[in-house]
Amino acid sequence: MPPINNIMQDRWLRWWLTLSFAVMFSAAFLFNSRIPMLNVVDFLFFLPSLTLVTRAVVSGDHRLLSSPVLIPLYALLGWALLSMSWAEEPNSSRTVRAVIEIIAMVGLFRWLHLYYRHTFKQALANGALCSVIVATAVMVSYYTTQPLSSPLFSEPANLIFHLPSLDPPSALMAMLAPTFILLAQAKDEGSSGKGGRRLAGAIVGFVFLCLVSLPLGAMAVMLGLTLLILDSRHYRFSIIPFMAALTILLIQSSPGTTSNYLLHPWFGNGLNLETLNEVIARQDDQLLTFSHPRNLYLLLLHTLGITGLLFFLACWLAPLASLYKRGIDWSQDRVFTISVLPALFMLFGTGAFLLRPFMSSWLCIWIPLALLLARLSERDIIRPPSNNKPY
Repeated sequence: MPPINNIMQDRWLRWWLTLSFAVMFSAAFLFNSRIPMLNVVDFLFFLPSLTLVTRAVVSGDHRLLSSPVLIPLYALLGWALLSMSWAEEPNSSRTVRAVIEIIAMVGLFRWLHLYYRHTFKQALANGALCSVIVATAVMVSYYTTQPLSSPLFSEPANLIFHLPSLDPPSALMAMLAPTFILLAQAKDEGSSGKGGRRLAGAIVGFVFLCLVSLPLGAMAVMLGLTLLILDSRHYRFSIIPFMAALTILLIQSSPGTTSNYLLHPWFGNGLNLETLNEVIARQDDQLLTFSHPRNLYLLLLHTLGITGLLFFLACWLAPLASLYKRGIDWSQDRVFTISVLPALFMLFGTGAFLLRPFMSSWLCIWIPLALLLARLSERDIIRPPSNNKPY
């Protein structure tokens, strides 16, 4: 039996993580203003995370942040910071704050996977369940005043407790990671008891996604079926829902004129002060504005160029290749990898911003990526066994 201080430490850690993930996963639905949301999330999660990661690195777990698999992420963040030198109207303080938050979250997730894996997984599930409860209240509140045929958030509505009305891309990104985290936990624990509650939460999440956007929600459902069938003995049939999801993606990802976002194809226009409605670019001595592409890959080409897009893709491909090379059993700890494919697909139809302090897009970009990187945090990797023989 572990010492009492370890029991209390684990209990306090579980409570803190559950509260943190509950707020983070539900923040987009709870806060009408970004400033109080950022202050709460920073105080509750990112400042303690930065403290814990710094202490762990100083104590010897330096590979939490120095692993070779993190090089593409550092390259992407460094390129984004460098791009502000040629960007129009950059916001340096906001971007640096986002970079620090991302590094702190990645380091903490890897530390939790290393030492408190079970607590980490349970806190993720509990936080995802809280977001499903809030999303359910939003759906019920919205459809008490709007017709059932109206897509969620397509019309302004007075929601219960004066909750904010999101734009559809933000709502889709906010529910992606919680939905697939619950699906993974339901698969691991079975369809009865605790697993049944997680499955019910995942179903509510898929309903929410479909109500916001039927095509993109159906794509998420098809990807969920793909990932579930892959773990069964009938894995060959997973190609059917996957092809259905890919077909929906190709139909939906028609952004119109792409040449507007390729004025500077290799280096981009720099990470500038874009809004949800427009992005800016400079051609010769003229400042131009274009509608927001609502496609993260086009946004990457616009802001960071082909170089930034390659760095972004490498952030995902490098850990996936490392997992495959090490022969990791994908059916174990699937909660850390299950949202990767849905996130990469969903970003074709959403992707409002790339690098801003915590917001709804994090649940479709940085949290799935941080979970994937955490899966590579193992004791034999972080702390290699000593070759010294005992006396």
